Amino acid sequence: MPLHDMHAFVLRSFTLKEADKICVLLTREAGQVRGVAKGARRLRSRFGASLEPFTEVQITYYQNESKELVALSSCEIVQSNFAAGISSERLGVIHYLTELLIEFTPAHEPNERVYRLVTATVETLKVADDAQLVALTRYFEVWLLKLAGFLADMKSCGDCSRAFTESETIWLDNEGQPHCRTCCDGAGDALVAVTRQTLQAMLKQAPQNFLTTNPDAVALQSLGGITIRLIHRALERAPKSYELLTRLRPVATN
Repeated sequence: MPLHDMHAFVLRSFTLKEADKICVLLTREAGQVRGVAKGARRLRSRFGASLEPFTEVQITYYQNESKELVALSSCEIVQSNFAAGISSERLGVIHYLTELLIEFTPAHEPNERVYRLVTATVETLKVADDAQLVALTRYFEVWLLKLAGFLADMKSCGDCSRAFTESETIWLDNEGQPHCRTCCDGAGDALVAVTRQTLQAMLKQAPQNFLTTNPDAVALQSLGGITIRLIHRALERAPKSYELLTRLRPVATN
């Protein structure tokens, strides 16, 4: 069986039998990888605390082409990003973002831009205030939807192809396609100028820089309503962790 060695972010781990775990990891070279960590639930496991969400690790695994799960032989911590005493709001965001990554990143399909998005988001999440988590969550949703092909270009009308002016309100239909007032008669989700400006700021800046702009709270709420509908449409359901996320006051979307 081929031996692979690479960096990864742990997304999730869960129980398999009495002593083992299944781990879901995001790698730069191989995309999403699911593997069995034998003995990971034992008290003196060689995996230790390396399987916590968003921990950056160096992994070695064997892959049998006939099996879906790889065999994880080692998982060494490169960077342990979040301590045990983090806030419930931050923990809720971590579970939400990792769930989105699991759902939107195909197995064994590397995506350099998604990996860079995760790296930048994790670095920002470590230093952001709890009050900034809503903005960071919206930023991540927007970029992940864009990279997965579920966020339309907002520069022109999907019907008449007229380029939008910076100050006009545009409307999104159920599929997230943008339209001018003339073509849609004002039907759909409205994106006013400040919301469009906030969206463009997300797409032009790194997450830490975006947070320093103190984005408009109403615009973030509007974008949150749109992103969760696009996510629901893509997955054909709401993310399992979304209900918990909406209960956490700093990251409420509605």
